[in-house]
Amino acid sequence: MRTRSLSVAFGATSVAALVLTGCSGTSSDSGSGSTGSESVAMMVPGTAGDGGFFDQAITGVEAGAEQAGWTTQIVEAGYEPTRWQPALDDLANGESATIITSTFAMVDLLTQAATRFPDKQFAIFDAVVDAPNVYSITYRYDETGFLAGVLAGLLETSSGVDRVTGTGVVGVVGGQDIPTINDYIDGFEAGVASVAPDVKVLKAYAGSFADPVKGKAIAADMIGQGAEIVFTASGGTDTGVFEAAADGEVWAIGNAEVQTTSPEINGTPVVLTAATTSTRESVQDAVAQAGAGTLPVGETRSFGVADGSIWIVESDLYTETVPQEIRDQVDAITEAVAAGEYESLLTGE
Repeated sequence: MRTRSLSVAFGATSVAALVLTGCSGTSSDSGSGSTGSESVAMMVPGTAGDGGFFDQAITGVEAGAEQAGWTTQIVEAGYEPTRWQPALDDLANGESATIITSTFAMVDLLTQAATRFPDKQFAIFDAVVDAPNVYSITYRYDETGFLAGVLAGLLETSSGVDRVTGTGVVGVVGGQDIPTINDYIDGFEAGVASVAPDVKVLKAYAGSFADPVKGKAIAADMIGQGAEIVFTASGGTDTGVFEAAADGEVWAIGNAEVQTTSPEINGTPVVLTAATTSTRESVQDAVAQAGAGTLPVGETRSFGVADGSIWIVESDLYTETVPQEIRDQVDAITEAVAAGEYESLLTGE
């Protein structure tokens, strides 16, 4: 388990200190004169460093702490679940008055911790905990999928786009059949239907977020049925989907901005763009509110396009490949989603 402490001076534009250690889940304080009301801690049920979900949140913690003039403590507890409760308890027993963690895997542990530490306030993102001292953050993954579907539908019904021949078929691969992933998939189907109602959407679940072999087989089957664009929301399984797209010479749409920074698989450009959901903005907002003494514990807030948390990444490959007319349409629909114009379609009401 790795722990790092960060000290953020009020008004500073950079982190004053960064210490990485190989300890068991506690860390030394950084900064001076810090008290519990002037610090925030985050327990990561995993590891950071890949530029993705947890890294975005850590950046948000740092930015929010800078606004508040608070110190921060980040604990990377690793992926072994037996380490999570001790790490969370260590932080709750420490000086930080506000403790942040994430994902549905932490719901039970945080529910228990919130009861044991009623004087602490907690926040969890990408999950909901019903407790009077916990603020919950969720994301509009249906909006993420919707934007991906809009792009896929527009591309599939266009002419002159490389690798798109107009088969009228697109696909979406989900990691597991769970509500979050179903939000992605339902949104994707709605997005395609909103701009290209005659395009067929193939969908399948890999049953795992860590099975690229299965992901590759599923995507290859879709491509064999004519899919020319495949959206994936399957964690580590995404890699296999991208490999199948490279082999089949079709486009893939990812779900994380970091996937667009290295869009090639075996020398073939594959990840056209990503419909991404960022945790940074929501976590930064939570920390800033905690610093101001206004964190809305006991409540849940959902973040989406309107909050700047969801968008289509304008990667180099995207701008080079997708015609300006389609990009303009995607931008216009993104603005409409932010304005709530597609709410009934997304919620099914």
